[in-house]
Amino acid sequence: MSMASPLSFPTAAPEGYPSLTTEPVFDPGKHLALEKPEQVISLDQLGYTQAEIDTCPTSLGVTSCFRILSPEGVACFQEVAKGLEPYAKSIERIPRMVRGGAYQSKFLRDLCMSVDVTDFLSGICDLPLLPHTIPHQLGHLNYNPTTLGQNIDKWHVDTLRIDYVLFVTDQNLVKGGEFQYFQGTKHQMADLVAAGQSLPAKRIITPSVPGAGYAVLQQGNMVVHRATGLEEIGRRITMVNGYVNRDVDVPDYTRFDQLYLADPKHVSTSEFARHVAWLGSEKLKAQIDRTGYSEDREKYAQELDAIGRVLCNAATEIRNAGADKMAHFGDG
Repeated sequence: MSMASPLSFPTAAPEGYPSLTTEPVFDPGKHLALEKPEQVISLDQLGYTQAEIDTCPTSLGVTSCFRILSPEGVACFQEVAKGLEPYAKSIERIPRMVRGGAYQSKFLRDLCMSVDVTDFLSGICDLPLLPHTIPHQLGHLNYNPTTLGQNIDKWHVDTLRIDYVLFVTDQNLVKGGEFQYFQGTKHQMADLVAAGQSLPAKRIITPSVPGAGYAVLQQGNMVVHRATGLEEIGRRITMVNGYVNRDVDVPDYTRFDQLYLADPKHVSTSEFARHVAWLGSEKLKAQIDRTGYSEDREKYAQELDAIGRVLCNAATEIRNAGADKMAHFGDG
């Protein structure tokens, strides 16, 4: 394995991301209460074939709910979420969300980049992780829509591999607003949607949520999931935090075509280019730091070709961005 060094958070925020004037200071000793999940559902259990699983860095599908925040951590996070709520925006898939909040809140940024949380999650999925190197993949906040019954998020898979969904508010205090996932593969979901068929109720899984501060960890690009609408007036907030694989030999998974449609274009483009530059530099560093000698020219040529393709493919993605539609499976 070639282990990458963490990428520091940008020193300057883009225009349009004002910092919160007042907020608590994140203290992992006070605000974290990490507890392992009781259950881990594998990709195999969701219906993926071994060949499909072999293309993934981990066999993890989705976990049962587990605790991340202490009661004090919950209270502080709710204060931060309230402060960021005026900046909520809408996209085709999500009626009210805040992305880029890590630029605005140091509490949110420090939580999302916490070494304690990162190491804890790495242990759950048996995968060396780093906080995502695209800032807009850190601390995505979803707020319930103002219209009752409107889904908080449609059925979809994520634009990254590993993330957790944290319940900032207590799911048990509202009616509706459930996090749900599909007991099946994304290909099966696509087939059902294409055929105009409704999802069988028995294949819609609603995890039990003990309270605020609990989360679900998932391989987000493989698990089809959504958040339902509220049935009564209430307050429902979740936060999604993303990670990258620390092993740079594992192929990166980033849906820039989708990020370009969701985030400000000048920011998404700059963030993605920086992410790929970091990835390329870490791959080159692994080559530089390699010990030993060999006359295997083809081996070295293939390794350098592979690094070049990462950069060239990203350049193509940047040039072609904006041609696709926002991907989702609808409201179900």
